[in-house]
Amino acid sequence: MKNHNGDNLQKKLPPLQLNDDSKERIHTAILHHEHSPTSRKKVWKEGRLGSFAAAAVGLLVFSILTVYIISETEKDKANQLFADAEENIQAVYEEMEMNLQETEEGGLLKTIEPSELKSAQVSLRNAEKEILKSREEKERELRQHLIPMMKEIEDYNQAVPLANELQQNINEVSSLLEKIPLEEKMAEKVASIKSELADKLKTFDKLESSSLRAFFTNHYSSQVNHIDQTLNQYKEVQEEIQSLKAIAEEQSLNEQDFEHQAERMMKQVNLLPDNQTTAEMKEEILSAKDAFYLVKVEVEDKKRLEEEASLEKEKERNEELKSPSAGKRENDGTNQGDSPEEEVYPMEFTMTDSNGHTFKLSRDFNIYKAGKGYDEIARRYGGRFYYTPSSDMKHVIIGRKIIATVSLVSAADLEYKDLFIDLMSHRSKKYTRDQFASIVAEVIQSGEPYKVEEGNAGELLSVKNGKLFYHAW
Repeated sequence: MKNHNGDNLQKKLPPLQLNDDSKERIHTAILHHEHSPTSRKKVWKEGRLGSFAAAAVGLLVFSILTVYIISETEKDKANQLFADAEENIQAVYEEMEMNLQETEEGGLLKTIEPSELKSAQVSLRNAEKEILKSREEKERELRQHLIPMMKEIEDYNQAVPLANELQQNINEVSSLLEKIPLEEKMAEKVASIKSELADKLKTFDKLESSSLRAFFTNHYSSQVNHIDQTLNQYKEVQEEIQSLKAIAEEQSLNEQDFEHQAERMMKQVNLLPDNQTTAEMKEEILSAKDAFYLVKVEVEDKKRLEEEASLEKEKERNEELKSPSAGKRENDGTNQGDSPEEEVYPMEFTMTDSNGHTFKLSRDFNIYKAGKGYDEIARRYGGRFYYTPSSDMKHVIIGRKIIATVSLVSAADLEYKDLFIDLMSHRSKKYTRDQFASIVAEVIQSGEPYKVEEGNAGELLSVKNGKLFYHAW
């Protein structure tokens, strides 16, 4: 009954703001209350029942005030603990959010300091204990606001080590992809990081906070997807370059379509990271273009030679029909006049390369006067200089073997590097023999190509598969 009356009176009374001194004075006044003489006389006259009633009223007032004071004191304490917990948790939560916002792609996350996390946890437990005991309305705010925030902070701190381990592995694969994208085990490494991402995402999906789940999923998935896409781009471009080379050899596209495809592939390579691999890809595309035109000339020459041979055979048949013995005597006379050098190095003959292309070779320097200078160089090495009429193809031949080529892309085996140096320095007019020899020696020693570009002109000297290549444009 007392509790019921106390509760009703508490609802009707306005909230009092009492300090500790005021509360002490109220207690003292009630405990030391004395009746006046007139009151004592009146109470005596009214009998013992009146005394009991007055005492009951006094006791009731004392109980109500005591309950009120205790209630206000406990409320103040609970409010203060709640405020402390809210301040601590909010500060740590803001630090967590800042860590998430400031972490750039490839960067590692920071964990919350253990002392800060412990302080926030202790303040929450103290507030929770006091609020639940006093049954205040703050309990709802505690459960809906502070406890979920604290849980999110704790989940973040537990997830960070896993996230950073994943990030370090992503960075390692990304670095390798940038340096050696077509390395033999690169596909295996990318598959491994994709598998690790899938496993880590299963753990991140268990987090209660939707914002944390979204961050961890998007932040790391985007990086791994970019790695996978970049590797596929490298593979696709490399496959297309090999296809371009095959087209150049087979002449399966006309010149305009071939140029369009080569230009499209060069644009694809330019979209990839700038590294040694992309530089080599660009060189391969340029080499494929050179090969296309070389083969084109060879095919045209072969066709022309076949037509000439066909006409010659037709002419011979016609002559044989007219005078069969004349042709024989003419051939006999020709054979008798052949010198040993002309047998080895005839003025003209045809060759068939490894791809089945037949082409004509000539030493008629009355037609190609510049060939005399090359022939003098070739003779110093025991060979002869030949050119293919109506084309840019020129060769140094020993016996019936081509040991050096002088064309848009000139080449020679490393064992004939001195011959190559003589031929190229004679051709370019830009370098003395010693200067060009120094460049060749540096390329052979380092394995790195020598490249110079000046506007639309340039030159490239490289070593591949035991051969020297020199491209000037």
